[in-house]
Amino acid sequence: MQAKTGRDLASIARILAAGLSLSLISGCAVDVTSPNDPQALIPDRSSAIAVGQMGPTAVRSVLGVPQLSSAYWGFDLFRNDTEQTDVIVAVTPWPVPIGRIKDQLQRYTLVAYDKQARANAVATGIFRRPAAWRNVAPIESDFPSLHLRAAGLMLFIDPEGARDINLLAAPAIRDGFLQRARASGGCTVVIGCGDRGCGDQLAVDGGPARRLPLRNAHIYWFREGERDSWLQGIEPHDPHARTPWLETLVALKLAAGEHALEFSSRYLGGSAASRVACRPGDVSYLVVNATDNASFMKRTLVDWQFDRTDTMPERFARRPLVLMDDGQWVVDAEPGE
Repeated sequence: MQAKTGRDLASIARILAAGLSLSLISGCAVDVTSPNDPQALIPDRSSAIAVGQMGPTAVRSVLGVPQLSSAYWGFDLFRNDTEQTDVIVAVTPWPVPIGRIKDQLQRYTLVAYDKQARANAVATGIFRRPAAWRNVAPIESDFPSLHLRAAGLMLFIDPEGARDINLLAAPAIRDGFLQRARASGGCTVVIGCGDRGCGDQLAVDGGPARRLPLRNAHIYWFREGERDSWLQGIEPHDPHARTPWLETLVALKLAAGEHALEFSSRYLGGSAASRVACRPGDVSYLVVNATDNASFMKRTLVDWQFDRTDTMPERFARRPLVLMDDGQWVVDAEPGE
C-alpha cells in the first residue's frame, strides 16, 4: 500500500511538472503586480513647504528626518520608500507562482536654503530601483532616472554605477566655496578635462587610485523636457556641440607642500603623474589632456598634458563642482568644521 501511495505521489508530481512545463512553453503565465499605483504611497508633500518663510526645523516637521543634510552647502535631502512586487504565475489546473521580483520606488525631495537658512527652492521626484542583479529589467519603465535641481544644487541618480546620490554645485555656489578655501591652512587644486581624453582615476602621493568624476556619462537619462532646465547656466552651452556626458570639476584638498598626482583610466591603459607644489590658501586649476591611441588590441591613453594656472580657465567657467559622487562626499560636508 505504501509503495502504491509512493507511486501515486510520483505520478502526481510528474503530471504537475508536465503541466507547468506546458504552461511555460505555451505562454500560459500571467504577471500579478502589486500595488498597481505605488507612487500613491509616497505622495508629493513639497507643496506644503512655504518658500521664503520656513527654516529647516519647520521643513523637517513636514517632511521628516532628512536622509542627508549640510548647513554649509545649504540643503536637506529627504527620501520616502515603497515597494512594488511582480509575481509570475503559471496557469496550470491551479495557479502556481514560479517567480517573484521586487522594485523599490524612492521619492527624493531636495530643499535648498538661502543664507538666512530659509527654504528658497524645492524639487522632488521618484526613482525606481530594481535589484542590482537585474539592473536593466525593472518591473515598469516609468522612473528610470532622477534629476532634481533646487537653486544652485543639482542632484541626479541613474541606472548605472552604484545608482546612488550624485550632487553638483552650480558655478555661483562653486565660486563661493573656492573663495573660502583661500583662508584655509591647506591648498586646493581644481581639476578638469581639456578637449581630448582624460583619466577617470587619481592617486595622490602613491596612495590607492580613486574615482575621479570629471566626465559624468549619466546625463543622457533625461526625461522629456527636463534637460534644459536642469542644465541651465551649465555646460554644454553650445546646443550644436552636445556630448553624452557632462563636464564637471573636482576640487582636491591638499596639505601645503609638494605632491604627486597620478592620473589613469579604469578601462584604458596608460597613466601619467603631475607634480604640484602649493602654499597655504593656494587655489589653482589643472587642465588634463591625453590622447587615446585607438588601438584595437589595447587602447591606451598617451601624450598626457597638464596645464596648471592660478586663474580659472575659460573652459571651466560654466562647469559645476562635484560635491557627492555615487553617495560619497568628494568635498567636505561642512567645510571649516
